[in-house]
Amino acid sequence: MMRRPNISSAFTDLAFAVLAFIAGLAGAPTTYAVLIGLGAAVSWAWTRRNALAAMPLERRATNALLALAMIGAVLAVLYWIGRATGGHL
Repeated sequence: MMRRPNISSAFTDLAFAVLAFIAGLAGAPTTYAVLIGLGAAVSWAWTRRNALAAMPLERRATNALLALAMIGAVLAVLYWIGRATGGHL
């Protein structure tokens, strides 16, 4: 059976990426970027809860750690690019 792509999760991830860029562009304090990151992490866990629940604990922990590290890195880079674009560095 072929898996269906979760388009709503993809759009949610894109929305948080755009929010991080806009926060940097507007010169928002780093606290807002951290809050955006926390929201993205909660959203990631919620939209993937069924797939995560079906995994063994060790695999779930590994996947979660890698995914959350990547989400944090991408959002941090987009926030920094937004700050640079907005002239706030």
